[in-house]
Amino acid sequence: MGFKVLLFKSYYSPFLNTPQRDKIIPFFLHQLTMSTPISPPPSPPPGPTNDKHDLELSPFPNPNFPLQIPRPQPAKLTSDLPPHLPPTPALEIDSLPSSPPLLSKPHLIAIIATLSGISFLNTMGSGILIAALPTIALEVSLPQSLLLWPAAVYALSAGCLLLPLSAVADILGTRHLWISGSFLFLLFTLAVGLAKTGIQIILFRTVQGAAMAMCLPTSVSIIVGVFPRGGWRNVAFAMNGMGQPLGYATGLVLGGVFTGTVGWRWAYYMMAGANLVVSLGGVWALRGTGGRHADGRGRGRWERLRGDVDWVGTGMVSVGMGVLLYVLAVAPGGYLSLRRPENVVLLVGAVGLLGTFPWWMGRQERRGRPALIPNRLWRNAAFTSVCVSVFFCWAALNGIEYFSTLFFQQIQGLSPLQSSIRFLPHVLMGAVVNILMSYLISRVKVSTLVVLSAVVTLVAPPLMATVKVDANYWHAPFWAMLLSPANPDVLFTVSNLVISDAFPLEFQSLAGGVFNEVAQFGNSAGLAIMGAIAASVTEHSREADHTAALMEGYRAAFWTIFACCAVVLVVSLVGLRNAGTVGKKRE
Repeated sequence: MGFKVLLFKSYYSPFLNTPQRDKIIPFFLHQLTMSTPISPPPSPPPGPTNDKHDLELSPFPNPNFPLQIPRPQPAKLTSDLPPHLPPTPALEIDSLPSSPPLLSKPHLIAIIATLSGISFLNTMGSGILIAALPTIALEVSLPQSLLLWPAAVYALSAGCLLLPLSAVADILGTRHLWISGSFLFLLFTLAVGLAKTGIQIILFRTVQGAAMAMCLPTSVSIIVGVFPRGGWRNVAFAMNGMGQPLGYATGLVLGGVFTGTVGWRWAYYMMAGANLVVSLGGVWALRGTGGRHADGRGRGRWERLRGDVDWVGTGMVSVGMGVLLYVLAVAPGGYLSLRRPENVVLLVGAVGLLGTFPWWMGRQERRGRPALIPNRLWRNAAFTSVCVSVFFCWAALNGIEYFSTLFFQQIQGLSPLQSSIRFLPHVLMGAVVNILMSYLISRVKVSTLVVLSAVVTLVAPPLMATVKVDANYWHAPFWAMLLSPANPDVLFTVSNLVISDAFPLEFQSLAGGVFNEVAQFGNSAGLAIMGAIAASVTEHSREADHTAALMEGYRAAFWTIFACCAVVLVVSLVGLRNAGTVGKKRE
C-alpha cells in the first residue's frame, strides 16, 4: 500500500496546483485504502477542457476518463450567518457537531424520553396547582388577593429568564445548563410539597420557573444538535410537544385524586420522584451532547459572554417582558387593578422598553454587533406568521383549559377529580395529533397542516360559549375538550422546526428561547385579558343569581378564545400560503 501511495503522489502531483492537490490527493488516498487497486490512468491529453468543473477538479480534462470525481463541498457548520452575529466558531471536541453524531437507536430514544420528560413536568406542576389550588390556599392561609400568584410567578420568572439563559447556554454549553435546571426544578418541586406558608409556595414556584427557563430552550438546541433533519428530529419535536398535554392532564388527575384522599402534597412528592428519574436519565442520555462552541479567534468563554451576547437587548426584552407579565398577572384578580397609578406606570414603562427593542436591534445590526433577535428575521413571512400564531394559539389553549376547569367546578359543582377526568379526551387528542405529526410534518405542506388544525380547533370555543349550565357532558363539553388541542399540538412541532431553521446551529438555544418566550407571553397575556373580560362582564351582569352572572363572564371569555383561534386561522392562511414542507431530510 505504501508503494501505491508513493506512486500516486509522484504521478499526479505535477499536474495539479496546490489547492487542487489539497482537494484531489486525499480523495484518491481514500479510494486506495477503501477499494480494490486501480490501474494508473493514461497521461492527460493536451488541449482545452470541455467543462469548467473539470478544470477545477480533475488533472485530466478528457471527458471520457472513466473515474468520476465528485465535486468537493466545503464543510458548512451552520446556516448562513447573519452579518451582525459573531463569526462562526470552530467546534471543540465536546461541542455541537455540524453533522449530528451517530448514536444507537436506544440512545436516541433515551434522549427523546428525557427531553419529553421535562416538557411533561413543566405542565404537570401547573395541572396539580389548578386542581388543588382552593385546598392549598386554605391550608397555607394564602390570601384571596394572592390566589393566582403561585401560577403567575412561575410564568413571570420563566418569561424574564428564557432569553438571557438561552443566550448564555449557547456559549457555556446546553447540556450543563439543562442538567442544572433539571435538578434545581427537582429540589424546589419537593420544596413546594413541604411549604408551610403561602409566601413560601410563591417563592418556591418562582425558582421553579427560573429552573424551567434553563431547560426548555436548551432542549431545542439539544434536539437540533443531536438529530439530523428528517424523521428523528420530527419525532423528537412531536414527542416533546406531546409531553405538555400529558403532563397537564396527569397533574390535574393527581391533584384531584390526592387532594381528596391523602393530601395535595403527595402529588408534588410523586412529581419530584418522576423528576429524579428524568434528571438522572439526562445525566446518562445527554452525555456527549450539547457542548459549547469554541471561538475561532481563541477567546475564552467569559470574553465571549462579554462580546458575543447582546446584554443591552437581553436586558430590555427581559425587563420589559417581566414587568408586563407582572401587570398582566394582577389583572385576573381584578381588572380594576390595571387602573391603579403604579400599574399604569409599570405598563407604560414595559411597553416603552419593548417598543424600543426593535430600534436597538437595528442599531446593533448596522454596527455589525450581536443582536438578540435580528429585525431581518421578522421579514421572513413564515417566521413572523408562526410567532404570531403561537402567541394567539397558546392564549386560546390556556384560556379554554382554565375556564373549562372553572365551568366544571364552579358552575356545575364538580369535584377536582371529576373535572380532571373530563379532560381525558383533551389529552387523548393531543397524543394522537403529536404521533401523526411525526409522520406528516415532512410530507404535507405547513399551510395545510396548520390551517386544517386551526379550523378543527375553531369549533371548540363556541361549544363552550353556548353550552347550557346543566348540559350533559357528551353533548358539548366532550367535543370541546376533544377538538381544542388539535391546532396547538400541530403548531408546536411546526413552529419549533421553522424557528430553529431561522437561527444558525450555534444559536439554537436562543431559537428555543424565542419560541418559549412567545408561548409564555401568549399564556400570560391571554389569561389576563380573558380574566379581565370575564370579571367585567360578571360585574355588570343583570343576573341576580351569582352562578348565572359567573356564567355570563365565562361565556364572554370563551368568545374571546374563539376570536384568538380565528386570528390564528387568518394569519396561517395569509402568512403560510407560500410555505412548503419542513422537517425534510437534507440529502
